[in-house]
Amino acid sequence: MTVSDDFAPGSSLDTGPNYPVVFGIPLTPTVSGILLGLLGLGGAAYLLLNLVQPEWQKYQDLEAKVRDKEAQIQQFQTINKQIEEVQKELEAAKKQRQGVLTMFADESVLDTLLLDINRQIDARNAGLERARQEKLAACPAWVRSNIREIEEQVGDLVVKSQLKKFTPDPKLSGVIADNSYGSLVNNKLKREVVNVSFEGNFNQTQSILRSIERLQPLLVLKNVEFVVGDGTPGKVAASRLYEIRGNNLRFLTNCQPEPRITSTFQLETLMPLTPEEAAKVNPPPAQPPK
Repeated sequence: MTVSDDFAPGSSLDTGPNYPVVFGIPLTPTVSGILLGLLGLGGAAYLLLNLVQPEWQKYQDLEAKVRDKEAQIQQFQTINKQIEEVQKELEAAKKQRQGVLTMFADESVLDTLLLDINRQIDARNAGLERARQEKLAACPAWVRSNIREIEEQVGDLVVKSQLKKFTPDPKLSGVIADNSYGSLVNNKLKREVVNVSFEGNFNQTQSILRSIERLQPLLVLKNVEFVVGDGTPGKVAASRLYEIRGNNLRFLTNCQPEPRITSTFQLETLMPLTPEEAAKVNPPPAQPPK
């Protein structure tokens, strides 16, 4: 048998797959898989950088705006609640101020003050004549027969309460600025001062003073003085009645004149200033020149 050069021993007829070569690297299945994987990662990175990340940033920005709006809403709710509380406090303060102002007098009160005080004094004379007759009945006959002369000398058996003086004092009246009621009251209130004097027995005097304190406007009694009798120098304030029986001097227990008490005081009526008066005594601060 003859062997030619075209078929040499040891050569193989199957030379293997022919893979493409890129940059000197054959693209085998393994290499191709790796390249495809890297290409997928690159595409994913591209999508992440150019599509997903901007949208995620927008989401983060929107979420931050939502949180900010929620914080603003909560802050507004808190502010609205505070505003409501302040408004309630303001209304309560207005009511309290109105209640305080009702304690003070006004100009109309001054017109009726004399009438009110005189009415309180006259009210204590109810049943005066009956009380006088009952007391006179307990007196001896010689007293009843000469009662007018006796009362002129020793005083009335039953005292009639009466107003003796009601004189306004313009010198002491006006805006309060002398710290007499404290520095906080200065230039905030004014007063009208009246010199008052009335007569009555002990029970009448006590009752009249209490009734004046209960009058609606805020009144202050100052420099109060009490004088037993009519205050005439050298005159006995209250005489006593006696009678002589045999050699004994007997005190007439149930037939004695009532001590007459004269009460004198300054009555101050306190009033808030009008807006015009307040502006006059408390002028606004001067504006700096422009």
